[in-house]
Amino acid sequence: MIRVERLTTHRATQFVLAVAASLLMASCAPGIVIQNSTSFPVRAIIQAGGMTDVFSPSPGESSYAEVREGRYTATVIPDAEWIEYARATRQYLNDQLAHSENLTGPQLLDVIRRLKDIPAMMYQFERAARSSAVGAATCSGAVSAEADGLVKISTNEDGRIFIDCK
Repeated sequence: MIRVERLTTHRATQFVLAVAASLLMASCAPGIVIQNSTSFPVRAIIQAGGMTDVFSPSPGESSYAEVREGRYTATVIPDAEWIEYARATRQYLNDQLAHSENLTGPQLLDVIRRLKDIPAMMYQFERAARSSAVGAATCSGAVSAEADGLVKISTNEDGRIFIDCK
């Protein structure tokens, strides 16, 4: 009788281990890390295995795309909502300066500081948007069960988006 209980316990343990192993294998699908090293939000479009997904990694952050094994293509564009926000902010600050008599000294200095930062940021966003329109922000790579892909997003010295797929 004791021998039967041991066999049953042994089989139950084997069953639990088999289920755990299959769950572990199912959760280890290949993937792509999308790393945003720019100073602005981007949209990353990943095409792999007949599927298309869109990710929005924040500046300095990464996203992870679970994909099927094989070739993939990544296309990156600046986030249009962020560009529109920057334009609206510039307009708001210009309006504040138009009525500068209502601002205190520190408020006025803050508006001027923020306005000085916006043209450089806007140039970078718009330059990145133009470069992506001609396909300059596209790359391809491959993933396998042994190696995930990596999409590194950065900007060149001239402000254009640069991506590298590995």
